[in-house]
Amino acid sequence: MSEPRITIITGRFGSGKTEIAVNYARKLAGERGQAVLIDLDLVTPYFRSREMGEVLAPAGVTVVAPPPLTRAVDVPAVIPEILGAIQNPDRTVVVDVGGDPQGARALGQYALYLRDLAHQMLFAVNPFRPFTAEVAGIRSAIQDIEATSRLRVTGLVSNPNLIAETTPGLVRAGHQVVQEASHALGLPIAFVCVEDRLADELREADLGAPVLYLKRYFYPAWEL
Repeated sequence: MSEPRITIITGRFGSGKTEIAVNYARKLAGERGQAVLIDLDLVTPYFRSREMGEVLAPAGVTVVAPPPLTRAVDVPAVIPEILGAIQNPDRTVVVDVGGDPQGARALGQYALYLRDLAHQMLFAVNPFRPFTAEVAGIRSAIQDIEATSRLRVTGLVSNPNLIAETTPGLVRAGHQVVQEASHALGLPIAFVCVEDRLADELREADLGAPVLYLKRYFYPAWEL
């Protein structure tokens, strides 16, 4: 089965959700000829998908974000350009949503429209981050996002990594934690994220789930 036209990717700070959203939008654009990447992460000051417009345009990805003045509003208004992309049946849409209350509220402004449209909402899990290292923390984070956004999480994205220190063994070990959460919560794993430098060592057959190979676009200051 192909992915729904609209994919929402959310997750706690440090989950890698923005890197995932950028790569996923690029993947879908390659398959379908175009994609719209909507940046609804209104708080995170680093690794913002709204800054990737020029980089992603040649790949067929259009980046849309709320105007700067609206990002400081606790409950931002519905933006016509964003709503238009969501409602246009010819547009493939990826939404990058902050896992904090403000990000979830921003998404909640579009919940009424999204409920009537085929979509998936994926929660990105990096089990090496403190708040999502165990099933209980993952469950709590999902409940918070669902309550505030008024939408349901439909699947997980497994993103086990320690950035440059990531090894194949670390990915396998972290992915087991996400698999445990998948079974406990009754949520499927949509795909596993693997940095492209590890592509020869980690395949779908090794991990038991589809793999999204990530090209890194964002680097912490100490790696630059």
